[in-house]
Amino acid sequence: MAVTRSHSLSIGIVGLPNSGKSTIFNALTHSVVPAENYPFCTIDKNVGVVKIPDERLKRLASHLKAKNVVPAAMTFVDIAGLVKGASKGEGLGNQFLAHIREADAIMYMLRAFKSESVAHVYGEINPVEDLEIVRSELILKDMETLEKKLRELHNKAKAGITDEIKMQVKTLEDVRKAMNDGRPAYEVKLSEEAEKFLWEMWLLTDKPSFYILNVMGGVEEPDLVRWIDSLKGKIADDEENFMMTVDCKMEGEMEGLPESEREELIGMVENYHSVDNIISLAYRRLDLITFYTGNEKEANAWSIARGATVKEAAGVIHSDLEENFVVAEVVNVDKMIEAGGWVAAREKGLIESHGKEYVVQDGDYVNVLVNK
Repeated sequence: MAVTRSHSLSIGIVGLPNSGKSTIFNALTHSVVPAENYPFCTIDKNVGVVKIPDERLKRLASHLKAKNVVPAAMTFVDIAGLVKGASKGEGLGNQFLAHIREADAIMYMLRAFKSESVAHVYGEINPVEDLEIVRSELILKDMETLEKKLRELHNKAKAGITDEIKMQVKTLEDVRKAMNDGRPAYEVKLSEEAEKFLWEMWLLTDKPSFYILNVMGGVEEPDLVRWIDSLKGKIADDEENFMMTVDCKMEGEMEGLPESEREELIGMVENYHSVDNIISLAYRRLDLITFYTGNEKEANAWSIARGATVKEAAGVIHSDLEENFVVAEVVNVDKMIEAGGWVAAREKGLIESHGKEYVVQDGDYVNVLVNK
């Protein structure tokens, strides 16, 4: 289903205990939560709001001389480590799985480092097996949900089989077949109607996922290459662009340093991936775009699903704007700034008026006109 809301999107960070979840959460959100070396240190979920890095917003705010700048944002949720049996309640599993259900996407934190001081809950370092353990627990819980719904539908069908019931049963059976093969729900190709039905069930694996390999303190190159190649065989083909290595230890050590020092340290490491790269990866995984509004009081960036209409975008800003929508004046934000501002852009014919069906483009600056 399309994500049409902004400033409230959430990414659930999942993984085995001691995989580096809390360390990277601290770096992402600039907060301090426990990251000790024992399972279930994080019992309650930790929540932090993260600003989306945005150079265009900086340019817009500077151009408008805006007193306040409000970037697009998303929430990262540090969910306590899952273990085998979580789907049956092991290790406080039910509580943790409920937290995952609330997320818009899942970030799998996979341990790809060896350490004598940080124990692995199952002894052997293998991020591929870690993924299979965590994902299998989510699938098992989803299977319970599917079976329960199928029983309800079969009972309902006794009073008469409708086309809707046929569609729903077939959808669940197709998803169940995929899950029996170890595949998450979101990999199953469905019609728009079936997709909507499945989305309303809040399945744990019906969420886009991406994968962070924690190479804390470094990792042997042959091991990393082998793990990455193996991971590619465990995920969908279109997910291969949503894997990233991150040195959580270095990110933790750089926490609190001035930006200039951070940039200097990062520049010393070839192909270094920082927390900003993780945020950008999450944004891409949700297939979001950014549009803008603003004046001298406030410059805003808003996130919305690619393919959303301008009327839906108006609703992201405020429900009243969507309800009373008449027309939207739209211009590319960079072209507007380059032209010298809104008035100059209008004089040059860059501003276009669009009705409610216009599909918002990444980088649009939008002025919504409404019935008062």
